[in-house]
Amino acid sequence: MISSPRELSSQNIKLQKDQEKLIQDLLGILDDLDNACEHWQQAAQDYANPVDSFPGEDTVPNEQPLSPRPPSLWQRLWYWFVGSPPVVEAVVPQVAADLEVVASASEGVEMIRRSLLDVLRRQQVVPLEVLGKTFDPAQMYAMGRQECVDAEENTVVQEIVRGYSWQNRVLREAQVMVAVQPATNETIDETTD
Repeated sequence: MISSPRELSSQNIKLQKDQEKLIQDLLGILDDLDNACEHWQQAAQDYANPVDSFPGEDTVPNEQPLSPRPPSLWQRLWYWFVGSPPVVEAVVPQVAADLEVVASASEGVEMIRRSLLDVLRRQQVVPLEVLGKTFDPAQMYAMGRQECVDAEENTVVQEIVRGYSWQNRVLREAQVMVAVQPATNETIDETTD
């Protein structure tokens, strides 16, 4: 059966709304992948600079923790990867193996992130470039102002949440911090004669 132009137009609008909703859901996943990449990069840096104690634990080498507390995130990750509680003496030799696991996890998350970005680019979803640009309320949402002597007034100095455009329109505004010149402590004495 042949659809009328009105029905085709209605179906096209519904399809475009569904596609926009799907892309917005994917942007949430991309944000989570960005956070995961930052986490694994930080973990790799922490393991690349080993200390004599378990990461995040207040210990002196070969001694018990100074204060008992619930397992930290690092300890829970350790238990998950290794399967047993850490022995402080065995941590330093184990760092190389752990660093390999952390690097592998970081690489895997980054690969997934790049794949998702590639899919979004093919759908004409592109990130908004906002850092160092003048604040534009059509593309950005100001989360606040930040004193900055190095930037001009109303210039974006920090991107909190990345914004995206799709088919030449803003799909999601960038959430940013905007520069403001620091207040001076000078007092102006005005005297009238």
